[in-house]
Amino acid sequence: MLQGNSVRRSPQGLFSAGMIAGLILVTGLSTALMRALPAADMEQGSVKVISGATIFFFLLCLGLGSAIVQNMDLRRMVYRLALITWCVLLLCTVYFSRVNDSYSMGQGSFSILAYGEGAMWILCFIVLLVLTARKPAYIKQLFHDSPLWVTLFLGFCVISIAWAPGPTYAMAWGFKAVLTVGLLQLCASLMEDITDITAFLKTTVFAFMFLSIVPLYYAFTDPLGPWEDDRLAANPDLLSPTAASLMLMSLILLSITKQRYYAFTAFIGAAVMCLAFGKAGIVGGVLGAVLFVMLQRKVVRSLGLLLGISAMALFIISVTPLGTYLQTYRGGSTLTGRTVIWTTAFNAIKTKPIFGHGYLGTYFSWENTSGLESGAVHLHNGFLEVAYNDGIIGEILLLMIHFMIVRNIFRSMHISKILRGRDPDNEEAWHAYLLTIGALGIYVHSFIQGLFGADFGGRCMSPYMLFLAIFMIADVTLRMNKRLLQRTSERAEPVYAGPSLGSLRFAPVRE
Repeated sequence: MLQGNSVRRSPQGLFSAGMIAGLILVTGLSTALMRALPAADMEQGSVKVISGATIFFFLLCLGLGSAIVQNMDLRRMVYRLALITWCVLLLCTVYFSRVNDSYSMGQGSFSILAYGEGAMWILCFIVLLVLTARKPAYIKQLFHDSPLWVTLFLGFCVISIAWAPGPTYAMAWGFKAVLTVGLLQLCASLMEDITDITAFLKTTVFAFMFLSIVPLYYAFTDPLGPWEDDRLAANPDLLSPTAASLMLMSLILLSITKQRYYAFTAFIGAAVMCLAFGKAGIVGGVLGAVLFVMLQRKVVRSLGLLLGISAMALFIISVTPLGTYLQTYRGGSTLTGRTVIWTTAFNAIKTKPIFGHGYLGTYFSWENTSGLESGAVHLHNGFLEVAYNDGIIGEILLLMIHFMIVRNIFRSMHISKILRGRDPDNEEAWHAYLLTIGALGIYVHSFIQGLFGADFGGRCMSPYMLFLAIFMIADVTLRMNKRLLQRTSERAEPVYAGPSLGSLRFAPVRE
């Protein structure tokens, strides 16, 4: 009887007046944002803007409705809606894909698709506010322990917008960075077990599948052809690491769930990674994958993985213009012009070493001040990017974020070793270990890519968002491993404890 009463009250608690008001608020502000967009013809992207907001609202209603039908508790319901918002935020980049002129954006002139993407960010922020009203505890967590360093770093980036050369553009991307960190910390506060982390990874894999495939579709449907200068005309420096991340996350989920679907997504990620042929993305992806398999002590499988990716790369090179690109490539001595950019960057950093030139200052400064090629809008190195934009202060905070990731991962690996020593057949401990070494593999990939691209510290695009997500996963996994260790320690304690075995006294049972 009590169980039946509990079930009947659950939907009422989920579908409360506050949640209804939140959905009404999202709907009303969505309509207002669509009306506030600059007037434009349907061919200019209005259809994408309106359809994107409609799909987002439909997904939220679907997620909330399924939570009610399944009698989910408040935590799981909020977590589901947060994952939907995270997925939409990731997909915005490819859904509103566009080419824009940096100077016009610096003056505050944006295309209809840029306004549409910004409107979607605002909608995601409104949803985050509604979810925060239901689960506000995560806000305090942003100012304690590991997340504090991300908060400090992001806070200084936002402050530096005040002296940025393109404040309107920097403010828009700063807003997205704040939204991303808040959403990730909300997800972290709602994660209670391995299933919650795998749900986050599944959502991210779904989004990265689109981030990897849609640019390919755009390239191969281009009337001018899919190849430009014998390389794929789909921004290889972004597409290749994105696909490599898809491959790595799929390998983690394949090891945990044993579902063949993730073998397919891993194959797609590896194929797109090789086809896009971003050299740093390939190196980082392969090293991350081999490291993940090697730490499972599967040497033969790691060699097989390496040979499989090599065979795939050779096949793609032999049947595409990439072979010609490799034969005519002459940029090895300058790392495709990166050393020239880095030399100029060092000189520019010295002019404002403490506070930097302002958030995303690189995006507008280089065309006019450095003599670099048109389109060199970042420094192709995450650490130099932060040093230029945010000075020594931002650089120290970024280094602390990297330190916290590595520290949390290795602490978690140490605890996992203890747990497996106590109970080798504990499946939960093994899955926690897989998540830990998987996070290490993705971090290694992100670090290598960050040495040759602006994957952290610049615009908060999918690689930067994944970097922040790895920070969150490393922190949550460590927390869960500590909880598992405490649980096993409590089980290992004897029922009766005393100074010595001989001091125990047994009283006879009274009749």
